[in-house]
Amino acid sequence: MSDEDLRALAKVDLHRHLEGAIRLQTVFELSREAGVPLPADTVEDLARYMLVQSPVESLEDALGAFAITQHAVRTYDAVRRITVEAIEDLAAERVRLAELRFSPHFLCEPGGLHWDGAMEAIVEGREQALAAGHDVVVGFIAIFSRDYGMESAERTVVFALRHRERLVGFDIAGPELGFPPARYARVLEPLRDSGLGLTVHYGESGPPPYPREAVEVLGPARLGHGLSVAWDPDVTSLVRDRAVTLEMCPTSNWLTKGVPTVAEHPAGRLLREGVSVTLNTDDPGLMGIDLTNEFRVARDQLGFTNAELAHATENAIAASFLPADVKAEARARHFGWLDRAS
Repeated sequence: MSDEDLRALAKVDLHRHLEGAIRLQTVFELSREAGVPLPADTVEDLARYMLVQSPVESLEDALGAFAITQHAVRTYDAVRRITVEAIEDLAAERVRLAELRFSPHFLCEPGGLHWDGAMEAIVEGREQALAAGHDVVVGFIAIFSRDYGMESAERTVVFALRHRERLVGFDIAGPELGFPPARYARVLEPLRDSGLGLTVHYGESGPPPYPREAVEVLGPARLGHGLSVAWDPDVTSLVRDRAVTLEMCPTSNWLTKGVPTVAEHPAGRLLREGVSVTLNTDDPGLMGIDLTNEFRVARDQLGFTNAELAHATENAIAASFLPADVKAEARARHFGWLDRAS
């Protein structure tokens, strides 16, 4: 399949951070409007400080690059704008089903925004983008960031329950090492019968016992990244047997030193071993990539065949937290290529 063919394919992105999808130009303009100092005087120079395009020392170092983006968002209009633009970019990539995740604490902190006001702006942004004709079905996932502490975790759960009709899922993210899954079992309990899907960032930088504990104790439907699932055959079997889907992001995992090279990413091997693997972008604005890039990486460096690209996409549709009827309609309208490729 040619690069042009890959770009034309209808796609699904289950793991894309709203705060990590902000355009460089938008960060520059919003910062200027808010009077936030920047380390550069042009968009081109700002790229040197913001874009992560070669491996950093660790996941935690990569998370530090979010600071410039975070401090650019100071108003509800800014929140609305980044949502509209994120959906515009999804449409340009031919993504037809997507889930955008955001941390209300992280997003609202610099501007002192009210979390409910930010939720309102995000929903309005989606409505504006769809009214403009962008044919993408988008669900939202609320994130609790581990480094904000347990009080923030509890507040984020309450927020998610208050907005359960506007969200499709809940996530735990942020630094992983030193934050074992079991510590969050109690705080997540109110979500169990809420109708919100649970996905948690584990196995991105933490060793195999982290995703094992996450699956056994928290019971998520999906793992964000789940990279280290591949390093222990018993954990691989556990994830496969429990039908837990992995939201894999090959370029991101290389940039955060989860794998030494992109070619050593285990997504292809895990898919062939029967694990529910999906392909996603993570932070396309921060990393200068899109989902077509991840398909190209899967084809050229991970050995994915056309049928395996289709398999990963089918996995993503099945694992999405969007309503079943919405997914079925999108599948019928946009994803005929899956039948031809299988």
